[in-house]
Amino acid sequence: MAVCSSCNREFGFADLRGGICRDCRAKTEAESMASAYKKIENGIVSPEDLNDPALAKIIITTASDIPGRRIDSIVDVVGAETALGLSIFKDIANNFRDFFGGRSKTVQSAVRDARTVCMIELRREAIRLNADAIIAIKIDFSELSMAGGGGILFVAATGTAVKLAD
Repeated sequence: MAVCSSCNREFGFADLRGGICRDCRAKTEAESMASAYKKIENGIVSPEDLNDPALAKIIITTASDIPGRRIDSIVDVVGAETALGLSIFKDIANNFRDFFGGRSKTVQSAVRDARTVCMIELRREAIRLNADAIIAIKIDFSELSMAGGGGILFVAATGTAVKLAD
């Protein structure tokens, strides 16, 4: 018999993956999903943010300048991060797509949602700093696979908040 490193219960070797039992893996995945969506539930990002005129007026670009505008001053470096849990069922479907080829709409949707959350948080930082734009945006994506299935998608965005000349 093997012992789960999380709950210390005994299981057969076939029931353990990465030294963790199925129940503890499911609990860990549920906790990571709850944490990921807590931002939305706690009002950090809401559907209304997508249409907020104050957020929409903040210019965001990957370029180091804004055509037709002059940068008056650099305010600060800003960043935003988000983590979204991916369920084992999404991962199984993605493994099939990896093997046979094709696009994974579930992962594409998760990446798009995470990127949108980061852009909203960057705009909020710009407003907090009284900046007019964020330039030189860089977005990084990373995935952490969990033992026994599932995983977490990490998205981080950074940029330089600037004031624009009138």
